[in-house]
Amino acid sequence: MKQTELEVATLVFLEHYDGPCPHCSSHLKRIHSNQCSECGGTLALSLAKPFRCTPWLLFTFGLISSIGVCVDQLGLFFAARLYQGSPLVWKWILPELILILGLSAGLVFWWKLRVWAQGLGVGWGRAIGLAGILMPLFWFNVLFWAFVLTL
Repeated sequence: MKQTELEVATLVFLEHYDGPCPHCSSHLKRIHSNQCSECGGTLALSLAKPFRCTPWLLFTFGLISSIGVCVDQLGLFFAARLYQGSPLVWKWILPELILILGLSAGLVFWWKLRVWAQGLGVGWGRAIGLAGILMPLFWFNVLFWAFVLTL
């Protein structure tokens, strides 16, 4: 059976490799096949792009976390009202629902802008990243004080 160029390069690399298996973390030292002797996992040589925490990603996490905060508060409203046997307070629930819909639409829109957002300069990138980090705190405080002021 003829080996591909990648398989040959992988075997040459593994003959001089001294480190952990990426599958099971057992120590590999100068192995002569492309399979781990412990777990049997296939070892392949590849170039992988390292993970980068981009401003677009931070803002995306901010949107998703903000939706989670709203869903959590909404669940607590329902649970508290059902536990107490009292009617639902729509003046508290409606803003949560509107914000969940708005943040969900914003997430879809932001997802479509990922190529544009990744091309922004450093200053704008930092501002967007910081806005993403602070967004869940902002929306929690806005909704919290809206509820406190309407008691």
